[in-house]
Amino acid sequence: MKNIYINLKSDFGFKRCFGDEKRLQAFLNVILSDDYGRIDEVKIETPEVIRDHPRQRGVTFDLRCKLANGDAVLIEMQNYVQKYYKTRASYYLCTLLDKEIPKGMVWSNMKEDIPQIIGVFLMGSKMDGLDQTITRTSECNLDTGEEFWNRMRKYYISLPHFKINYNHLTLKDAWMEVIKNLENMENIDPRVYKVADDSLLEMIEKAKVSALTEEEYAEYERSIKEIADAGDAEAYGYERGIEEGIATSVRLLHESGMSTDEISVRMKLSSDKVKELIDV
Repeated sequence: MKNIYINLKSDFGFKRCFGDEKRLQAFLNVILSDDYGRIDEVKIETPEVIRDHPRQRGVTFDLRCKLANGDAVLIEMQNYVQKYYKTRASYYLCTLLDKEIPKGMVWSNMKEDIPQIIGVFLMGSKMDGLDQTITRTSECNLDTGEEFWNRMRKYYISLPHFKINYNHLTLKDAWMEVIKNLENMENIDPRVYKVADDSLLEMIEKAKVSALTEEEYAEYERSIKEIADAGDAEAYGYERGIEEGIATSVRLLHESGMSTDEISVRMKLSSDKVKELIDV
């Protein structure tokens, strides 16, 4: 009997695979160690940032943690292309930044700079501006290209862009291949297992549907339904956007003095449809 694996892109699957501090530490090491050195300790924190007052917007992250040196790391899974996602990602990190600065702090009394705020965003779909597997961003000097302020960095991991290279297979490749294709592990090349570390092998075992209890499986099914509902909403929103754009164009052409027949030809719509949109 073939093993069936959970969908890592679901909320349940994401937390089951990465919600263990040792596994999360191993994953962050393959992504961040080139820039930050080896990460020896990870402490997972509550994903919710509590509001300081009733009107403030609360935030619930997919996963956040602290490194041994105090740096804060946020890990998010984004399945669909979302409008202004780069702005949303920045908002998330700024929310964490706000929590690192005590209320009423006197800047001149600071003894050292705040810890770094690091965002790791796993992207299940392609997004404009992310044309490679890992895109690293920071605040840079526009004239020199040099990093101007290093307290906030983002790592966008575009899973659709990842292509494994079996001629030079690394541990990072193994993690990326599993994360991208966890639901299809039966088709994973055996060479991936040979370079995988213990944490990745453990994650693969935890991801087997057969390893779930009845309660966990019910929770997993609910999480999968949320993905389907979100996908339907995304498609509905896209279609609605097109419809509203057409309606707006028709009304503007009508207001400019164009006749119904002219608008019909211009917009490739029936005369009845043009009249309907004008009368709305």
